[in-house]
Amino acid sequence: MLKTFFCLGFFSSKCRRFGSDLVYRNSGWTLLETIIVSLITGILGSIAIVNMLGIMNKNKVQNSLYGVKGALQEAQRNAIKMGKDCRILLKNSDNGHSTNAITIYDNTYAGCLSQEVVLEGLTMTENVTGNAIRFSYKGNTTNIGTILIQSPYTKTKYCLVVSAFLGIMRSGVYSETATGPISANNCQSTI
Repeated sequence: MLKTFFCLGFFSSKCRRFGSDLVYRNSGWTLLETIIVSLITGILGSIAIVNMLGIMNKNKVQNSLYGVKGALQEAQRNAIKMGKDCRILLKNSDNGHSTNAITIYDNTYAGCLSQEVVLEGLTMTENVTGNAIRFSYKGNTTNIGTILIQSPYTKTKYCLVVSAFLGIMRSGVYSETATGPISANNCQSTI
């Protein structure tokens, strides 16, 4: 009965008739068909992995930018809440390692930041005076500067601009490809 079902319609090419009996041929895949399918799967897989790694690196840079912005906003809020100055240090890698961090300036500013923000495998470049941003007890700052975060594996650069006096921050994609000085004008607010 089952052989009769397979020998009707779409599967009829796999059936032969021996007298009055229908016989189902189970031929399987040939070696050539298996090699072609494996080759196509490998090519598509390699393309997908390369694209996925690029997306993951771009998201890593973007999440690090959000972490830096969140740390600065937390320090600004805590300066207002505690009624004292908060000074945040932007530590760049000095010894050749690619570890950059956002941390409190020293122990006199304890309570300004709940935890240090570490940027592993990313490059942070900034043009903030003295590598530190100070928020007054009112939440405003006299520092002005742009922080640029990028990965060596992607072309996209993300930026954070801190404005003077009010301490307003905006983030975006950095549009300039030159290696010259960082400019707040090249930080396009798209994220």
